[in-house]
Amino acid sequence: MGDDPTIAEQTLGEALRSIARAGTGLSHVLTTATVHHKVQNTRVVAHCHHVALDGSSMPRLQDLSDSIAEWVTDYAIPRSVIERMEEGSAHEKRLKHNRLRARAIETFKAKGMSGEQGELLMFVLAESFLNLPQLLCKMNLKTDNEVHFHGIDGVHCGAAPGDDERLAVYWCESKVHKSLDGALSEAFDGLMPYLLAPGAGQKDKKRELALLDNFMDIGSATIAERIIATINPDGPAFNDIHWGALCLIGFDHDYPVKPNAVTKAEFLEAIDAAFPAWAAKAESRAQSRGLESFEIHIFYMPLGFCEEFREAMKVSLGLTHE
Repeated sequence: MGDDPTIAEQTLGEALRSIARAGTGLSHVLTTATVHHKVQNTRVVAHCHHVALDGSSMPRLQDLSDSIAEWVTDYAIPRSVIERMEEGSAHEKRLKHNRLRARAIETFKAKGMSGEQGELLMFVLAESFLNLPQLLCKMNLKTDNEVHFHGIDGVHCGAAPGDDERLAVYWCESKVHKSLDGALSEAFDGLMPYLLAPGAGQKDKKRELALLDNFMDIGSATIAERIIATINPDGPAFNDIHWGALCLIGFDHDYPVKPNAVTKAEFLEAIDAAFPAWAAKAESRAQSRGLESFEIHIFYMPLGFCEEFREAMKVSLGLTHE
């Protein structure tokens, strides 16, 4: 498939937003509590969503997992490979896409604990909510399905706030834990080598930059040409990159266990009441690690029991049996 000819006429920000994947929306399975909350004394931006409750005020966790799993091909397969599947008859396209989905699912760990389900959810929110396309498809680089890939959990891109021609690169960390405190601490610790290291950084950052140089796949050749020179540490344009981060913070939270025990409004009110304390924890983590000057988007995701979320995702991806 060729590039849209209008892309060359767009600003970098317009071009990147135009290729971000919106999907069909998650509002039926994910309820928004707070968005774009600016955490005081930092450049952290906090968002909070919870698992939607049905008409009997029971959490739609499996439905949420099913909706997230619909994105598995987009997450785990490079854009250029997906676009090549558009060649041929309608029937041929269906068969090719079915094969790609099976290939994508095979990249996920089927055994033991894994953070891959949270990373998939973070990808969905980055693309559909923040309109930040994935810059590097790391799942496709795995050589052993049962071993998690090394390094940062994801890389997305966009335009820097206030400058639609300046490239912004967002390092991604996803942590799904029983404890909110533990998830936040691990996420911020994981970002430090990438945000605080100047230039090309040390081995962790250098490895990710090398992967970007060799395997970046944005789909559009026109956009890729505008990005590739910028992310090369040996070029002067590298000095203009806006570095930021995205975090998905999933944690245990009490959900209704009996039908009609609370109303949806009461449950959302409780989330809203708890949120200021959750945001304050991000302020302390950012300041204690010297990250307060970086644009960091945090998705707070109270998930009920995190292990139930992982198991629900495995069911949705066909990695286990109900």
